[in-house]
Amino acid sequence: MIYNLLEKDHPIVHMRMEEDNQPEDRVEFAKDMAETMKHWGGFGLSANQIGFPYRMFVMGNDENYMVCYNPKITVESDIKIPIEEGCLTYPGLFVRIYRPDRITVEFDDENGEHHTDDLGGLMCRVFQHEMDHMDGIDFTSRAKKMHLDIAKRKLKRGKLKLKRAHGKDMLARAS
Repeated sequence: MIYNLLEKDHPIVHMRMEEDNQPEDRVEFAKDMAETMKHWGGFGLSANQIGFPYRMFVMGNDENYMVCYNPKITVESDIKIPIEEGCLTYPGLFVRIYRPDRITVEFDDENGEHHTDDLGGLMCRVFQHEMDHMDGIDFTSRAKKMHLDIAKRKLKRGKLKLKRAHGKDMLARAS
């Protein structure tokens, strides 16, 4: 089942999710989450982004994904690196965010098995981003004001270009 994404101002998107609240069928819900993430073109998706108050997210790609129930970051590197991050809750907005480049994490998978992993690279980045969702933290609040302003201007320019291009197509078809 593919779920719709909530708007950025929906209250559940900004709430901290509690550990004891889980779906009845963790395996089936995880499959639906992965299908929804793939459908919307994301690298990660948190349950609260689609309206469910569970402390759970999925992350990965079309072939492989990881299911994380009750995730925790137990160790963070002191080294923070900037990367342009996007979010399904903010389509088209990409903001430079500084985050630790390595983390150690704990989580339970869809079968209830406990895992501890050391993550770096994209997996590290996505895990931290989705953890923010679990805590009701909006990724734009992690950005420096200057970086957020630049990203918003780029998004606005892109929408204007798209609108102009679409308008020209409509004019060409009408002639």
